[in-house]
Amino acid sequence: MGKIAEKRFPATPKRRQEARKKGQVLKSQELTSALLLLVLVGMLKFWLPKVFDRLAELFNHVNALIQQNQQWDVATISKVMIEVSWQSLLALGPIFLVAFVTAVAVNFLQVGPLFTLEPLKPQISRLSPIQGLKRMFGIRALVQLAKSILKVIVIGYFLYDVVRDNMEVFPVLQRVNVFESLTLVSEVLFELAWKIAVAFLIIAIGDFLYQWWEYEKNLRMSHQDIKEEFKQTEGDPQIKARIRKQQRMLATRRMMEDLKKADVVITNPIHYAVALKYDPSKFDAPYVVAKGQDQLALRIKTLAAEYGIVVVENKPLARSLYTQVELGQVIPEDLYKAVAEVLAFVYKINKRKQYSTA
Repeated sequence: MGKIAEKRFPATPKRRQEARKKGQVLKSQELTSALLLLVLVGMLKFWLPKVFDRLAELFNHVNALIQQNQQWDVATISKVMIEVSWQSLLALGPIFLVAFVTAVAVNFLQVGPLFTLEPLKPQISRLSPIQGLKRMFGIRALVQLAKSILKVIVIGYFLYDVVRDNMEVFPVLQRVNVFESLTLVSEVLFELAWKIAVAFLIIAIGDFLYQWWEYEKNLRMSHQDIKEEFKQTEGDPQIKARIRKQQRMLATRRMMEDLKKADVVITNPIHYAVALKYDPSKFDAPYVVAKGQDQLALRIKTLAAEYGIVVVENKPLARSLYTQVELGQVIPEDLYKAVAEVLAFVYKINKRKQYSTA
């Protein structure tokens, strides 16, 4: 009971897609059979008189052939068989065609386009006696038994009802010819068939609702199922976190290598540090080669001192550059003047260093 209660979440689209690939779809065979019976009854009601007419023509035609050919040979027998087969096909073919189209259409509307061989693959669980007993005495087996009993009751009731309402018809059959007898009997049979077909359709709708309930119940997922699916789809969060950490480390390492190219490092001085490089052959304006906050800012300043890069303290400029400009991007136009002043100051310092060294 604990395991069943645990699966209280509806199936995800991925779970439904996987179940569909395995052939686990919402389908009621009772609905297919009921609609097929209903269509066939309607088809026979319309087509049966034409079938009788064709059969009468066929008998007359065969009788004429018999009269014309007193001695039967292989050619005559073949001709008669071909004619009988063709006329039978014309009489019964539309009935079989309608039945086939109806069965395919109803199944397609329930299942949709699907082709899979998964249900045909051998499964060890099917050989298990315990699983076999569960199938024999489970809820599904009880439902199938209840449907069968209900069908027998429906057929018995309507058979009794139709016979009771048409008791006056049966004595009349003794006083009419064969054609009239067939007409009377067919009317009684069609009345019985209609009532049974409609009753079976009502049973089939109930079965479809049950199949839908069972289908959804079997697809339910536990919290652990959803978690595992998320891991398979999106990846393990811990692994993704480690990957992101590695990516940040690599990006930081590359940034620190690019820091060697910087012309100046502008600081907050504690919270922000942004390294700029001006290369006219690459960009028309200075661009950011490294930036960091807090501990990373401190590391940038330390490395700048090691590389001999000038560090300039300018709180508003450092904050603006850090928040507005990403790595590798040029500075915005509204910061041109402030950055130009800093670079001019840096170039003066560098020239003094060169003169003093010389």
